[in-house]
Amino acid sequence: MGKRTRRKLNRQDAIYQLALAGISAAIALLFVWLSVLVRFSTVAFYVAASVAIMVPLTKRYYFAGFFAYAAAASLGFVIAGDIYTVAGFVAYFGPMALITGIMCNKKVKWFISLPIKIIYINGALALLYFVCNTIMIDASIMDKIDYWVIAIVGTIALVLIDYVLQFVYARITPIVEKVLRPKSKKTPPPADVEDIEDKDNDPFDSDSPFDEDI
Repeated sequence: MGKRTRRKLNRQDAIYQLALAGISAAIALLFVWLSVLVRFSTVAFYVAASVAIMVPLTKRYYFAGFFAYAAAASLGFVIAGDIYTVAGFVAYFGPMALITGIMCNKKVKWFISLPIKIIYINGALALLYFVCNTIMIDASIMDKIDYWVIAIVGTIALVLIDYVLQFVYARITPIVEKVLRPKSKKTPPPADVEDIEDKDNDPFDSDSPFDEDI
């Protein structure tokens, strides 16, 4: 067994990832702010914010994606003034963007990812309904429709939206790969053939969301 090496980031790459996270967070925050300002098409703005959050994930920059979400969510509370106004993005759309992006990168089978997402969808809907008193659209609907109806319709709608996110993610991934290519100051020396074979044969040397050292 060859020695397993962890991928470490140099300073230039770390700055690059941080800059990309900041840009994604700024774009996501813009759409969150528009959802508060316009008050209709809230879900559409949240979907657009989710796509912005997913951009760093297309390059496997997982911590950058988490940072972009955390920054957009935190600043979203500030610009909204009311935490429940942006609860839909914070509790569901932001985290689901991260979950979807990571699962797409890991090529998780649909029969595994779909049940996990359905469970999360229903947990988020319950949180929004019973704790935040909102369902991301007209809150007056809550007084007219029972929760079980909202849960069924909401689950179907959000699963369909998730498939839209997966479709968009698959389309933007090659575009981002071509457009955003950081240039390293130093070109790493070629690895020995034996090291390459050992790395390829090591089942534990996968691209984990928590393997990056920034």
